[in-house]
Amino acid sequence: MNRGDKMLDIVKKYYLVVIGVIILCVFIIANMNDNENEMIFDPILNEEIVEEVKFIYIDLKGEVKNPGVYKIEDSSRLFQVISLAGGTTMDADVLAFNLSLRLRDEQVIYIPSIYDEYPMITEINENAENGIVNINTASLQELDTLPGIGPTTAQSIIDYRNENGDFSNIDDLISVPGVGEATLNEIREFIIT
Repeated sequence: MNRGDKMLDIVKKYYLVVIGVIILCVFIIANMNDNENEMIFDPILNEEIVEEVKFIYIDLKGEVKNPGVYKIEDSSRLFQVISLAGGTTMDADVLAFNLSLRLRDEQVIYIPSIYDEYPMITEINENAENGIVNINTASLQELDTLPGIGPTTAQSIIDYRNENGDFSNIDDLISVPGVGEATLNEIREFIIT
């Protein structure tokens, strides 16, 4: 066997290894010539998204262990602020108020006593004396006092408010079935949010 035959036998024996080495050499040479297109590893760090918490102030009065003004998160409910106040007293009429009531800024909440003459009044309406109705808190009877608003439309306002949350401004009333532009203009001076 001559030297050429020996070389051919070695090449046949290591055929795949030789092809792999050739491909590897071509790849290395190509990358050496392409330095300007070099990929840079720049990982995106998983940063926490911090939402700004909005706070409101609630004036809690009546039959709670620690009445006063409480700073709470905007999405809080009545049961949460009562818990912050240490809970209700033994004389609280727990059937006279809605623990799941969604609270809003500057709201006054009165927790009635079982000895109160009118235990169903749970919120002090500061605007009732001047004839202004808060469309976010008004009862059906209060809404019914507005010109052009009857019991059916008053109930529609309450239903809309319960499903969609508080009205952010007076013009949002136009979305309530039964309230048109003419009605809204007629009651505009008698309502607030």
